[in-house]
Amino acid sequence: MITEYTILEFKGLQLSGTPYHYWVLKLSDNLFYAGYNENEIETATTVGWARSIAKEEYALEYIGFLQNFFDINGKRRLENVGMTIPPLVGLAEAADILGWDKRKVSTYIKRGSFPNPLKKLASGPIWTYKQIDDYKMEITKII
Repeated sequence: MITEYTILEFKGLQLSGTPYHYWVLKLSDNLFYAGYNENEIETATTVGWARSIAKEEYALEYIGFLQNFFDINGKRRLENVGMTIPPLVGLAEAADILGWDKRKVSTYIKRGSFPNPLKKLASGPIWTYKQIDDYKMEITKII
């Protein structure tokens, strides 16, 4: 059962000396946010298996989305289907999440090796945060 939405901050240095800085959502004692699908929130019992979030502002957006779309048991609220918009990101935010610059994202888009945007607007493409986060998890497994 979800009893809280607390943002936990983690920062330091990896063994290689590369700095890290990310946030994790705590949902209750020994229960952390690990993702979601169309039916439920996916959870982890340790911070190590929780989904890392690139910025505190994205974590805050996620809290609002999760509270509106899922109940305290982590199940989808049927009454809100189609009425809740997941957190959206543009090119700059996608680059930030991936730890890249915007040119690198643009190159991957041109090569066709980047997730298709949810929509292409006059101001540029937009994706859901989840699309970019899932892509990050996918390319991290390859490296």
